[in-house]
Amino acid sequence: MEIIKKLYLAIGIIAMLAWFLPLNAASTNVYGDVNGDGEVTIADVNAVIDVIMGDDDNPAADVNNDGEVNIADINTVIDIILGHNTPGIETFTVNGVTFNMVFVEGGTFTMGATPEQGSDAHDKEKPAHDVTLSSYCIGETEVTQALWVAVMGDNPSPTPYSGDLQHPVIRVSWYDCQNFISKLNEITGKTFRLPTEAEWEYAARGGNKSKGYKYAGSNQVSNVAWCGANSNTMIHPVATKAPNELGLYDMSGNVFEWCQDIYGPYSSDTQIDPAGPTTGSARIFRGGCWLDSYWYCRVSCRESNGPYINNDCLGLRLAL
Repeated sequence: MEIIKKLYLAIGIIAMLAWFLPLNAASTNVYGDVNGDGEVTIADVNAVIDVIMGDDDNPAADVNNDGEVNIADINTVIDIILGHNTPGIETFTVNGVTFNMVFVEGGTFTMGATPEQGSDAHDKEKPAHDVTLSSYCIGETEVTQALWVAVMGDNPSPTPYSGDLQHPVIRVSWYDCQNFISKLNEITGKTFRLPTEAEWEYAARGGNKSKGYKYAGSNQVSNVAWCGANSNTMIHPVATKAPNELGLYDMSGNVFEWCQDIYGPYSSDTQIDPAGPTTGSARIFRGGCWLDSYWYCRVSCRESNGPYINNDCLGLRLAL
């Protein structure tokens, strides 16, 4: 009976809002867009109610990502419509370890060897091409050893780094990452994954807040990255350099980060939500690392290797 009362209250609120708000009152931000029409409107509140009443089965109705569809999701959508709720950081806790996912609003950007990359740009970063991405979430930091241990029960990272679990996990292959993500999803009921290469680069560039930097958050590599020039030949705990425009740490430097994509050459064609080639033997990793030159820390730099490879420079960052 209590939920019915709350639903009637929500319906009453909807009726009042309808007098004051046009149906497209919200922004085109897809956070809260339950019915998939590109807007957050009264129709999305109705879509959540349909799921609560059992008239529909729509995973997007779990707007606040707490694993349930209930009155809280209605309140969240209404807050978005009224401008009281803007997407930002979402926090998850797994076996006592907390990590943050940062909302990245979709948009269009130029991927690859853009002008600020200068003569450092490699042929495999060319041609630069326009990419349009839907919104997604990405890890505020690289996956730490603490989170890896919380999910997997062991730590593949060698000493001395395994003494501080806030270091990024290393010595993980692409296949190891898939196993980790599968277990994380079993625990959380979510659909974490590796970012696509395009998602990784868009986030590293700062998304729609980009200021056009060469590295992730600065034109001075030392401000944002641990690399061969300043790392003292060791990895460092996450988030000990400045973040980029989206509040993401270590997108440049510290450890390379596996992406989901198979490696392939770029095309000049405009793309929408590209997922990379469907065949190939190597997987992409991005971002530079503590051991290598600042050259690898550039936002357009792309590297690849076999998915079975693991070493002290390879880690990962989650997407959702």
